Amino acid sequence: MADLKDKKDSDYLFMQEKIKQKPIYQNRTVRKCASCILSGVLFALAALGVWAFALPFLDNQAEEQEIQPIEIPEEEENTETEEEEDSTVYITETVSMELEDYKKMYQQLIQIGNQAEKSLVNISVLSMDTDWFDEIYTSQSTVSGVVIGDNGLELLILTGYEEVRGGESLQITFFDRTTAAGTLKNYNKNTGLAMISVNLSDISDSTKGVIQYANLGSSKTTRNGEPVIAVGNPAGVYGSVLFGNLTSVTQTAGIYDGSYTVLTTDMAKADNSSGVLINWDGKIVGIIQNRCEVNGQENMIQAYGISDMKEEIEHLSNSQDLVYMGIIGADVTTTISEQEEIPVGVYVSEVAMDSPAMAGGIQPGDIITSMSGQQVTNLKDVRSILLKCSNGQNIQVVCQRPDKDGYQELEVTVQLTILQ
Repeated sequence: MADLKDKKDSDYLFMQEKIKQKPIYQNRTVRKCASCILSGVLFALAALGVWAFALPFLDNQAEEQEIQPIEIPEEEENTETEEEEDSTVYITETVSMELEDYKKMYQQLIQIGNQAEKSLVNISVLSMDTDWFDEIYTSQSTVSGVVIGDNGLELLILTGYEEVRGGESLQITFFDRTTAAGTLKNYNKNTGLAMISVNLSDISDSTKGVIQYANLGSSKTTRNGEPVIAVGNPAGVYGSVLFGNLTSVTQTAGIYDGSYTVLTTDMAKADNSSGVLINWDGKIVGIIQNRCEVNGQENMIQAYGISDMKEEIEHLSNSQDLVYMGIIGADVTTTISEQEEIPVGVYVSEVAMDSPAMAGGIQPGDIITSMSGQQVTNLKDVRSILLKCSNGQNIQVVCQRPDKDGYQELEVTVQLTILQ
């Protein structure tokens, strides 16, 4: 019996063997994971090598494409103007002009206008809104713009802010009738000016060859009666040209934190007039605007004097802050100071509601004598100081406030913002 039992046990011996597991390196799942990890490491090493090789080249490319700031040269003081104004011109002979002479003269003026139009563009603004029945509708308007220059990456175009704000899209039409998409880059709601940018890569080489940058002249040397040409969109239609004269070059527009020269003309304006005024040398002397109108001249074309706007144009072009304090004032000159026995500075006639000036404690009747540690004698000083400030910056403003004993000096802190 014992032998029989041993025989049976030997017959089923294979069932008592232990099954060994495969080594982990022979596991199919593990081998797949290891393969993926190895591939990832090799790919990362390859990418690192390519990046190390390409980095110097990319750095060079970035340096080449670095944005170049727009710089507008400061005007030189013209010392000859006063001497010229004192000199009297006498006409001693009569010059008769035939019809053909007038024709030639106007042909020359038209050529001057056509040449200036190469620095102008037409901006089509597509806007969307809803009506009383919540139906979406689109509207399109146009405004003229003037090409200021480029920063190496973008073409920069000056135009009116009110005409382009809120637009869903901006289409720029150049002198050769080619088009490109534009973007609102910067603006100053206070003066109503805006800067539009167009990627240079979106403009063909042939169009770049046609475009001319604005030739900015000086409005300081203009005189009453001087002939000028209005180009752009002065008659409400792009490409229109008007000829006329300056009726006044000494009017000013009092807006927040500054005072700007307004050139008035004898040319009738349209509801949507825009563009620039150029002299007979083809230089821009004014930017047509509808924001600050001189009383009694509402139906005539009026323009900001270009000399007062150059610093602002430079700031708009370079995406720099154009901050707002919120005062309307008048210059207290030395003569006025002596006559009225009040301090020299800027007399505050109005403080805007909810403005930084109001929040800081400036009141109507105050006379500002210093800002940010710099003496203030006129509104031009106020504007110059604010152009050097940034959004959110706190500045110290020294005011003279009238009381029963005369004037009391006080210092307030004003946190500057951008007018929205």
